[in-house]
Amino acid sequence: MQTRITRTLVRLGLASALLALAISLLNEVASAQGVLSASSAHVVLCSIAVCPQAKPVIQGFDITSVFTPGGKFVLQGTNFNSPDGQPGSIVLKIGNKVAVTIIRLGYPGYRQPYVERQTTVLGWADSHVFGQIPPDISGVMDGIATLEVWRNDGVKSDPFVVHFKATPDLQILPMADVTLKSCSKTADSNLCNNWSDSSQLSIPNNVVPTPSLYGAHALFIPLAPNQGTQSGQDFFTFTLQNGWAFDNSVWGENGIYTSASGCNQSLVNEDLPSVSTPGQVRVDWSTVCNIQYHVSLHITGPKGVPWK
Repeated sequence: MQTRITRTLVRLGLASALLALAISLLNEVASAQGVLSASSAHVVLCSIAVCPQAKPVIQGFDITSVFTPGGKFVLQGTNFNSPDGQPGSIVLKIGNKVAVTIIRLGYPGYRQPYVERQTTVLGWADSHVFGQIPPDISGVMDGIATLEVWRNDGVKSDPFVVHFKATPDLQILPMADVTLKSCSKTADSNLCNNWSDSSQLSIPNNVVPTPSLYGAHALFIPLAPNQGTQSGQDFFTFTLQNGWAFDNSVWGENGIYTSASGCNQSLVNEDLPSVSTPGQVRVDWSTVCNIQYHVSLHITGPKGVPWK
């Protein structure tokens, strides 16, 4: 019984000593600052005992922020600083750990991968963090991503949702991905994208890069000037998915030419779609003897993501 009373008195003595120390420190703070506030009292008490720190909270981002590979951003919020004053990490997450297949009607679907990367920390303050997204992220589509602030003491913020924009890529659609719908048979021999009614016709070696569309129409006997021209229409179709679309801003690889002299009246008009998924291309042609054309269909979409 006496031992228990002794222990109680010792504990009371320690508590009294701590209370006296806290009061003394509070008085010193009040004397130095001229006023004693709840904030200053909290700081003093937490210097004696370990106090839990509120978790970081992301409240928004600066309007100049760019959430794309290589893009820089500023997140705004509270409680980003840890007690040791050291900066933490900003973590980007794209997709889900349990992969979700994006399915569209008629397509087999593309499995959006899960990406988790630490961004480069460029600046750190209690209410702002400044970061840059790794520039080498590819293989993901535009869509929802999240950012988290991981404080240096291990406390993490809740995920903050942003819209991620993938790095755009520009490609020439391969001929194998373009379907011949119909090749006009109004000439004596005709060739369109590997289909031919004449075995002598082939794509010349000087057509570089390999085009998306190729057509050739020839007359065995050239028409006289008073006989007019022979004409027709060739149709091609293509299908794109996973954020890819037709891009009509680049036509540098297109070529229209004749394979013999005396074909000055030969013409090709390409009535190409603007942006179409699936798309259709119609090539109108006319000739007095023979004509060949090749067209590169440029497509744009998220880098590292397949278009089919």
